[in-house]
Amino acid sequence: IVESCEERRDFWLLLKDLAGVKEVELPQENVEAKIRKDVVSKIAQGLMKLAGDGEFDTLVMDEPSGENSPEKESNGATPAMKPWLETDECTSCDECIKINSKIFVYNDDKKAYIKDPDGGPYEDLVKAAEKCTAGVIHPGLPAENGEDQSKLIARGEKFN
Repeated sequence: IVESCEERRDFWLLLKDLAGVKEVELPQENVEAKIRKDVVSKIAQGLMKLAGDGEFDTLVMDEPSGENSPEKESNGATPAMKPWLETDECTSCDECIKINSKIFVYNDDKKAYIKDPDGGPYEDLVKAAEKCTAGVIHPGLPAENGEDQSKLIARGEKFN
């Protein structure tokens, strides 16, 4: 069995070489830094929830500001967080475009980005995040937090 697996692996490597497929390796330091940042953010978020009796639902640490990065806004007592999408990691599966082509569009590299976060209801952002095969859509939080929004916020929380 082992010899057969090794033979198949060698054949696969030969096919990739003949096809000219080059493997792209991510720098190890970037992956490690991203994971560390994510873990620290989640720990800090949990501590803030404990300290504030759940008043702090989101915490964004050291995120770059830009077109597709989250930003916090305050509308009265309701914290809002703009949706964002990790465009570089998009697999062009068309799921988000099918849900709402006014919110999501493709760039020249056929990678999705958020063109207009107000181009549809918050529900479309949550549905797109749930359907996204790459898991790169983050719906953020709506500006207005009504009773009907609370279920959507709970569904979208795991993607932020």
